[in-house]
Amino acid sequence: MNVVVKNVNIVDVKSGAISENSSILIQDGQITEIDKGSLGLPGNPRVIDGENNYVIPGMADMHVHLNWDGGPDPRRKVIEEGSKIAILRAYKNAMDHLRIGVTTLLDVGSMDDLAIDLSTAIKNGVITGPNVYSTGRIICIIGGHGAGLGYEISGPGDALRATRTLIKNGADLLKIAATSGAYGAFGAEKLESIQLDPEEIRTITSEAGKYRIKVNAHALNLDGIRNCVNNGVSIIHHGAFLDKETARLMKQKGVSLVPTLLVYQKLSEKVPGVMPEAIKKASEVIKHHKDAFLNAMEAGVKIAGGTDAYSPNFGGFPRIIDEAILMGEYGMSNQEVLRSITINAAELLENDKTSGSIEKGKEADLVFLKDNPIKDLKNLKKVTKVIFRGIEI
Repeated sequence: MNVVVKNVNIVDVKSGAISENSSILIQDGQITEIDKGSLGLPGNPRVIDGENNYVIPGMADMHVHLNWDGGPDPRRKVIEEGSKIAILRAYKNAMDHLRIGVTTLLDVGSMDDLAIDLSTAIKNGVITGPNVYSTGRIICIIGGHGAGLGYEISGPGDALRATRTLIKNGADLLKIAATSGAYGAFGAEKLESIQLDPEEIRTITSEAGKYRIKVNAHALNLDGIRNCVNNGVSIIHHGAFLDKETARLMKQKGVSLVPTLLVYQKLSEKVPGVMPEAIKKASEVIKHHKDAFLNAMEAGVKIAGGTDAYSPNFGGFPRIIDEAILMGEYGMSNQEVLRSITINAAELLENDKTSGSIEKGKEADLVFLKDNPIKDLKNLKKVTKVIFRGIEI
């Protein structure tokens, strides 16, 4: 059935312009016409009155762990419960995102590659869900960040085998742990630790590049970030100690950033059950993270929004809107924030020809907001309706 959405104010996330009192024609889940005023159509299309709402494209969260629960120690919980419960939780979490208008998710680390299975089930129509892209398990060093749930490697040979195995299993992108993290108490998990040698990273990025598969990197400290930028990584996650010089190098090499600002603030809170080492390290990270974010902005690095949703003490619910608000508070313009959670994310995932903005020929993923998000990012919380692939959720 054809659907006409009338009486909406369309937000152009590329330019920041707003097309008031507009109508959108949707056919077979795709936007086929956009016009001012009303669209006169033959037949009997379903008409949705937008009631003067502001409409943005479906949002994206470029850093989630769908199998986790956001409690004090999610890694331990999934190990105790097992993969069958974990994949059900992952689906539940994915649907929670969809209901608030997050139509695209990048899962950057799951036990037993189960997020790849979830993504495949959605793509094949076995279940209905948002667009889920998955890296499967994280590639890490023995005892490093991600140990216990990731592929623990030692040397280029192991790196090549892990890469080829993940590609065989259907990973859309790959994820490496290039440095220690805040969450972790293993011997190698000191905040200044560099994990993975340049040869290991080059092996992974070179092999993945044969299949046009991008490599994401968890990288906190500066030496680890440089190690990634100089050895073929496409997207840096966190980047908490990024300096101006390395930010300029990222821009030069076309390396993007997913900053995940909010998660370290939440992790730094003293909450029972969260490992003390994580609280201490997160507290140190947040001293530097804003400056790193501003350095990336100043250098013109492409930034996409991501949250690290369901990480320790982060809560069992989506957080991309909170992340967007924080990015604005740190100095990014409201328009650029909207770009970061829509078209920028689509470009990093190379699906910008079909999503990321409201244009003729793109998928009909629409989020209705009571008030103007360009004026105030807090209006992103005022979701009144979500349409995904032409169907009202």
